[in-house]
Amino acid sequence: MKSKGNMMRYLIALMCFFTLQNVYADMTLTIMDQDNKPVSDAVILLSKESVSTPDAVAIMDQIDESFVPRVLAIQKGQYVNFPNSDDIRHHVYSFSKPKAFEIKLYKGSEIPPIAFDKPGLVVLGCNIHDDMIGYIIVADNSYVIKTDKDGKASLPVKQGDIVTLWSERFIEGVNTTKEINITNDTEQTLSLELLPPIEIMDHSMGYGFGKKQW
Repeated sequence: MKSKGNMMRYLIALMCFFTLQNVYADMTLTIMDQDNKPVSDAVILLSKESVSTPDAVAIMDQIDESFVPRVLAIQKGQYVNFPNSDDIRHHVYSFSKPKAFEIKLYKGSEIPPIAFDKPGLVVLGCNIHDDMIGYIIVADNSYVIKTDKDGKASLPVKQGDIVTLWSERFIEGVNTTKEINITNDTEQTLSLELLPPIEIMDHSMGYGFGKKQW
């Protein structure tokens, strides 16, 4: 009877552990702008959660003269492919400190993948199409996630944790990151004063290519 009792206590403890783990991992953070509209493609980093470098090669495509996705989050040491799915040539480049590179005029998908071995923000441009802008966030082998179209992201955090937030819509500029204090174990909504959504933004203003990156 004693062994059965010990086994039962062990099973109960195990169930409680997995229950707590699930609760811990289900915290939902929602990012909204000043007009109460969801903010998609905001990047959230959690430095205390270590993540290994994936073997999978990430994709930054070029479709309809746009980088797709516009914001890509990867891990330090990960490779990225830059296929050109348009019928016209593009000339992809970056002056960013974590990864300065250039892929001269090309089409198709024959370009070898590029390794991103330093953490930080990499701003992408096209020498042919000035309004083509893309971003690669290279995490320092820590948990990273983007908000979805509803401005939501599921995080393995609890009340009192601090996460780092990035958005290209920060008024202070794309080189800005902000620390956010988690105040709830299950869900939290942040309302931020941001630049207008991308679809109504004047891209002629530029975004500081060649300036110091975060």
